[in-house]
Amino acid sequence: MKRTYESLFGRLSVPVLLSAPDNIYYSIGFSTTARRPAQIGLNVVLMTKETTWFVFPENWKPLVEEQEYDEKVILIPYPRTAGEPAETIVQLLDSLREDGCSHRLELGFEKERLELELYLQLEDALRRRGRSIHWQDISSSLRRARLVKSKEELQAMRKSAQVAREAMEYAKTILCPGKSEMEIVAELEYFMRKKGSEGVPFTMKVLSGENAARTINLPGERRIRPGDVVLLDFGAVVEHYASDWTRSFAIEKADSRLIKMYELVWKIEQECIAAVRPGVSFAELMACAERVLENHPLKPWFNPYLGHSIGLNSQEWPSIVPGTDMVLQKNMVITIEPGIYVPGAGGVRIEDEVLVTEDGYEILTGLSKEEFVIRGEGDRTIW
Repeated sequence: MKRTYESLFGRLSVPVLLSAPDNIYYSIGFSTTARRPAQIGLNVVLMTKETTWFVFPENWKPLVEEQEYDEKVILIPYPRTAGEPAETIVQLLDSLREDGCSHRLELGFEKERLELELYLQLEDALRRRGRSIHWQDISSSLRRARLVKSKEELQAMRKSAQVAREAMEYAKTILCPGKSEMEIVAELEYFMRKKGSEGVPFTMKVLSGENAARTINLPGERRIRPGDVVLLDFGAVVEHYASDWTRSFAIEKADSRLIKMYELVWKIEQECIAAVRPGVSFAELMACAERVLENHPLKPWFNPYLGHSIGLNSQEWPSIVPGTDMVLQKNMVITIEPGIYVPGAGGVRIEDEVLVTEDGYEILTGLSKEEFVIRGEGDRTIW
């Protein structure tokens, strides 16, 4: 996937520095999961309208050279010596200067992602040359560029969603009383690895009973009991792209309170998905959820977080929350994930990935049979 300076940064005209691994992959196509800055060194992209330099530790050269790049990308290995890679970057910036140019350098950077070590090294290298740097944040431009997906990105995201779908179908067969949350996590992660996942984009959630009552909880050794609601929230990573979806299941039985909770969340999700199309604002999606919740006794326990964009990371800008000024565009991929969380009872969340199409939507996740109360077989393990 070739990216141009203009496609990433629009009318900007200053050199841009990228150091976040996902933005490096997005801009030039290089990726590795072996990145350990403290031991090996930083990877940095320096990009102008005319040229892109990829600055990397010299001992990574075989790994870097085996990957494919646009003809504008120039590979520059740097030695593991004091002040690197900042010294190499400053030399490249010097090569862009014209005679009589100001000693103040303009440089675009990822305000939220720049490595502190690199920032300090650059400031020091320029100070020793009698120069200063004016940092110009390009985060907003980069986020907007990543928001709308290309054909190649959508192909990868469909594959990632497919692996996660198969894992959720498998989860329905192994959820049963007596198994711990962590046992289910281990089985599902292994299942997805065997199906081609490169890993998980975030800590897999398998939360049962009261543990499902808070979105920030993590799976533990709690064992599933009959009548529990188990919330599963996870994704796969395929060809660098993440998936993310959620289902909630009642194990063997459910009381009327839990059934009403599930039915409400399902209705919110389905009506909000039905509203998805280009031109619809995030505010309209939030209003759709509010209409379903109006006068409902469970409304006080609704979490006003309806979803988010997704791509290389499982959660990307922007989020569908009150006050977000954003409008859906064709080829955006978002999640719709309403949730009700009642202390002492547990939580129900239902989440799907939704692609915004030319005149509507396409759901990338989903089960062959949607159901709340399930009876897992319990003894189906994959090792």
